[in-house]
Amino acid sequence: MTRRSIPGGAIARAIGRLPTAAAGWTLLNCGVKINYTGEPDYKPFAQKFQSCGVKATFSNLGPGPVHVRRSGTGISGATTEADLGAGRLGGVLAAPSTAKAPVTVEAFGGATGSHVSTLAPIIGGTTGRCSRQPGTRWLFPIASTAPGYDSYLLVTNPFPEEAVVTVRVLGDKGDQIPSGLSHVEIPQLSQTSLFLGDFFPEMASFGLDVTASRGRVVVGRLLRVAARDGTRGVALDVGATAPSARWLLPGGDVPVSGEEDIVVANPSDHEALVTTVYLVESGTGPVGVQDVPVPAGGRKAIKVSDQVPGGTRHATILTSTNGVPVVAERLTVGPQGAYQTVQGAPATSARWVVAAGSAAGGTDTLALVADGPDKAFCKVTILTASGPLAPAPLASVGVTPGQRASIDLTPYLNGQPATVLVEATNGKVAVENDLVLPAAYRETIETAGTPLG
Repeated sequence: MTRRSIPGGAIARAIGRLPTAAAGWTLLNCGVKINYTGEPDYKPFAQKFQSCGVKATFSNLGPGPVHVRRSGTGISGATTEADLGAGRLGGVLAAPSTAKAPVTVEAFGGATGSHVSTLAPIIGGTTGRCSRQPGTRWLFPIASTAPGYDSYLLVTNPFPEEAVVTVRVLGDKGDQIPSGLSHVEIPQLSQTSLFLGDFFPEMASFGLDVTASRGRVVVGRLLRVAARDGTRGVALDVGATAPSARWLLPGGDVPVSGEEDIVVANPSDHEALVTTVYLVESGTGPVGVQDVPVPAGGRKAIKVSDQVPGGTRHATILTSTNGVPVVAERLTVGPQGAYQTVQGAPATSARWVVAAGSAAGGTDTLALVADGPDKAFCKVTILTASGPLAPAPLASVGVTPGQRASIDLTPYLNGQPATVLVEATNGKVAVENDLVLPAAYRETIETAGTPLG
């Protein structure tokens, strides 16, 4: 069974604090719970802009149909049931925040994947992943309370017992636990929204380490950027559940006008030394940085655009050379100030699922990197509302070690959203999807893949 639940209320109140430019937002709380191979998945938030809506998308990854039951969606929020065919994608708008019931989506009979997305010319676009299960730790390298930067933590407790969490801030000069963020009580079967600007003074950039001392939770981070210098965008995702000594970021396209950074957070008690390697589509990539210190309980931004020429597609592999585990996330501010973040993957896998495309169209690139001495080969299947597509050119895509592979998905998407299933028939890979939206949006939606084991 696959289940996704979206309780409402707390986030809608938090959105009222956003600047006038964000008027019309209604943020719904979304805990998406998915049973995949026996493990539950949770999506900690859904966001609804009254002008464009927020869509929860679920895809049938298996060879047979699944039965879907949902409530709290659509205009009335009433419960509806339907079958979803093999390889098909289904989507549903979240109900208005006044709906009495939480949004719940349950799927029976097979493996599914899901994500939440929103898209509008005024605020840009973003896609948030699901998490397989609740945990006791969630990490984010990027957050900000600077003017024009609104950062929220959305803490979902899907269990019938109260949970307690503490939020540690990882700054350039060390860590702190702000007053009011220690031992925060999270009621049962609920989501709590924490607007970080309420708890500590303006800080340009910092990381977050959220730990549960009681119970298990799912934590998402929402960033809303509308700065005076023209930088703007929206980003939402679940956190990393553990630090790692190695991170792979398969995508990346250094803007000709703008900046790309890899932001590294170190939640440990020891200094980390990190090194980057850049992989390009052919030949040898630019030389990365070596043994950059990241302080204990702190963070460091590595400016990729100082090392990789503008207009270069690349992947990044970040390694902690002294073995101290860290967390890595890419931050890109592109032309016209478009702001986007995407988290790295701590390991490769033989199977991945990732969101692609949009109702607004755009140019879509699937990025892959291999891990190991041998060339990997992958089958790429595109799951759409009309059924699965298995284009012949994507039946056996080669991924050469030490290089990034890029697949133009645009001709296969027909200007519509989809879910992409990547299955390595030989070797293992890491996956990311980058969607350049039409000019009216001035945005790129960068989405990390979700490994399926």
